[in-house]
Amino acid sequence: MADTKTERGSCRFVVEFVSGRTQIVVQTFHGSISLLRDAVIGFNMLGGISPEQAKKVADMLNEHILDLFVSVTK
Repeated sequence: MADTKTERGSCRFVVEFVSGRTQIVVQTFHGSISLLRDAVIGFNMLGGISPEQAKKVADMLNEHILDLFVSVTK
């Protein structure tokens, strides 16, 4: 039977602008998810989205997402 390891931790969503693209990036707190210590999770927004719209999306995610989890099956 497969062995599954799940880690979870608090996170927040922030808006970043990289190379002309608007992104929402997931930030974890204090390296609480060891599987993600060397990783970045983010979302590229559709072209034409305004900084205000991206901020609204990030704020909505921050209000409604409890935590982030990662499961790895070996």
